[in-house]
Amino acid sequence: MELPNIHFQDFPIEFKEINPSDFPHFEVREKIVIAPNEEGYINEVLQENINLEEKNTVVINAAVGQGKTYSIIRILKRYYEAEQDYLIFVASPFVSLVQQYYKEIIKLGIPESQIYRYENIGDHPETNYTNKKIQIITVNGLLGNPGDDAFINSEAKREYLNNLKQHCESTGKKVVIIYDEIHDAIHNFKEEYILNLWKWRNVIHKNFVISATFNEASKVVIEYLAELTDNKIQIIESKRTRIPKNQSKLFLHYNNAKYYKYNNDDIVNIVRQLINNDKAVDILCYSKTLSESIIENKNEGIGKELYKKYTEINNCTSELSLNQRLNKLEPQNRYDNEKCNVGTNFKTGVSIEKTNHAFVIIMPPSGTKLPFQNAFGIFSNGIISVIQALARQRKRGGEIHIIIPPPAMMDYESIPFKTEKQQKKFIKFYKKVSDYTPTNVVKYYSFNTQNELIKDFYENTLKVNIEQEISYIDSIERPLKVRLDFPEYKLYLLNKGEKYLANTYPFFGSDLSAFITYCASTNQFINCNLEGVSFKSIKVFQEGFMQLQLEIYYKDYMDIDLFNGLYVHLNDFYYYLEFKNELFKKHKVRLKVDEDYKPLKPYTHKNFEVQLLGFIQRKRYPNNPYFRMKYHNLGQFRDYSYSRSDYFMACISHANNFNIDEFGLNESFTSRINTFRTLDYFRNKLIDNFQQSSTRNREIFDYLPKTPFRDFITSEELPRFEAMITELSENDYFLKNNIFEFKRRFEPTIALKTKKVSFYNMLLKDFFVTEDFKLSTGSRPNVKIILNTFEIPPSNGVLDLVSPAGLDPIFEEHQPTIYDIWGESLENFKLS
Repeated sequence: MELPNIHFQDFPIEFKEINPSDFPHFEVREKIVIAPNEEGYINEVLQENINLEEKNTVVINAAVGQGKTYSIIRILKRYYEAEQDYLIFVASPFVSLVQQYYKEIIKLGIPESQIYRYENIGDHPETNYTNKKIQIITVNGLLGNPGDDAFINSEAKREYLNNLKQHCESTGKKVVIIYDEIHDAIHNFKEEYILNLWKWRNVIHKNFVISATFNEASKVVIEYLAELTDNKIQIIESKRTRIPKNQSKLFLHYNNAKYYKYNNDDIVNIVRQLINNDKAVDILCYSKTLSESIIENKNEGIGKELYKKYTEINNCTSELSLNQRLNKLEPQNRYDNEKCNVGTNFKTGVSIEKTNHAFVIIMPPSGTKLPFQNAFGIFSNGIISVIQALARQRKRGGEIHIIIPPPAMMDYESIPFKTEKQQKKFIKFYKKVSDYTPTNVVKYYSFNTQNELIKDFYENTLKVNIEQEISYIDSIERPLKVRLDFPEYKLYLLNKGEKYLANTYPFFGSDLSAFITYCASTNQFINCNLEGVSFKSIKVFQEGFMQLQLEIYYKDYMDIDLFNGLYVHLNDFYYYLEFKNELFKKHKVRLKVDEDYKPLKPYTHKNFEVQLLGFIQRKRYPNNPYFRMKYHNLGQFRDYSYSRSDYFMACISHANNFNIDEFGLNESFTSRINTFRTLDYFRNKLIDNFQQSSTRNREIFDYLPKTPFRDFITSEELPRFEAMITELSENDYFLKNNIFEFKRRFEPTIALKTKKVSFYNMLLKDFFVTEDFKLSTGSRPNVKIILNTFEIPPSNGVLDLVSPAGLDPIFEEHQPTIYDIWGESLENFKLS
């Protein structure tokens, strides 16, 4: 399959820009735009544009993989070696990154004796940290954010900051603060914590604010920080340039399971292939629960494949309890470049330096999309987390495999394609991988429209709802009353802007698959290039377990609410066809035989076909007493055979209840109804021709001759018989496709007499329980004793594979689907 990204080599890479116009009340020089060198790095040109002595807040907006952290640590060294005595803070968004910064700084030749680490606060009170020029701290520690479950940060941390501040003031030291990966620290900049930064107002010299993924909220943070540097801001922005030799190979695997589990067939198969190819594998999961289930299940699923290669898997999930680390031991849940890592806490900040590496990212499945707020785990805050996660792999030639659900339909007109060819190629590809659900169509928005979207909601939806009340409160005096101010826009933007976008606009986070598909298709990712796509996941079935596996598939993959709601007014045949279409359209179906996985195509495996029909019968009519009695000795999910007898009796039941004249159906459907009525006619004819006999060992019993009795099919009945046989052989979906044995016995070349015998035997088999018996007049068994006559079941408890449901009921192999009802082409949904 041709990948679309080859047509987007010159397509501009979009990113969130930071511009002087964003800060109208600050002193901002013209933005400096720099370009990376041939290797893709910005260090040299960045250093040229940093004036150490100027007091300001420097914003560095550079792409992932361009060496931002490398560069900023070299700026740190310049301050360390400067004649002026500086105290340099490196403010990390996470505790887990403190050690990483520590190692990088030591590599530059700065002695350990000049570095103090945040984790040591309170451990060694006698340590004199005031004489150390470099302090590695977390942003929440610097701002005094105690977390969600405490009321104030610890006394040791307060004392640490106060002592450093007093030391700088008394010695004339200037303070430089480096905020790396600021996108992950924005939640700390609340009003109640900002005042802690004003402790440094007399000594602060420079702020560095660095990110590859700025957002609107980060602009508010920049304003807070710049106020401490005389309202001066410098913006340095790097061009987004693709360096093909630096890019990883990106593979998208569309998996439409409602929830991803440790034993998902498709994900297991991907990991198995990577292990067989001797790749070094790490798995980043959207949820802690999934991560731990992979690690814990060593003998099944994804874990089984990983443990074939690794004796140990590093659990990279949070070990905090109530937001507290319960001991001071070195945390064990950090990413380790020497191990196989599975977890949630290395989507940002970590550099994966392994060679021959495969980075598997399991994104949130479709079942985590909730009406008001997503349940996307580590990706809940939207698209920034996706861009950052992809950037973890740093070695050239690595592979990134993303597991994602099919994206929703896209509003193609909203995308600013440069050429008509690009538009056609993108649409062709996107339609192949997308989910055709017509709700929540994804509309493309430029990154630089985010402020407009948030502000429009704030002004015209949120605020306008209580505008009169706001005006009234502003017009009255409320002495000694609690402050009652509607939060200004920038505070709303800071606290809720990103969450609003991520949960409201599919392109910015509520449909991450759409964003990833768009970016991969149009070459928006700097560090990786789309190399392959799989959009049919693997679903495995096995003899003896098909009912159970169909039940699991139904719960894991099907949109149950959609199916149950959509088919209220449609018949069971449409339900069956849609279920089957979904299965074979969206999956590579396999039959497990011993250790082999053989392709399973529609109509090629009779047992699977009848198990599927039986499953639909059980789903649609779970309380049917006929089937409960017939299969009473089988467990709920044990395999059983939905037989040709079951099919015929269900069709007869519905055909007999249908009033053709009342509905005025078309000729083809009238023929179908009459066919099953004819079948019932001959069934009743056998019952009417029961004969009775008795023997010394048997009471009176009913019987029929073993071969067709005289006048079984009269000359007057012959046209009716032949019309029935033709209809069943040529037009009946289940018989013409050999799901039930029938057509072979009634080929046009077969003699009429032979057809009558076959039909007679079929009636005996499908509608009666018989036993061969020898009457006294014969030398061998010559009659069929009728032990039981199957009653035609009530139509309200068996599959309706006959009647129409408001649509033209042309029962052919490729039925109109629910997608056709929504206006999509039938071409895309034929069973393959």
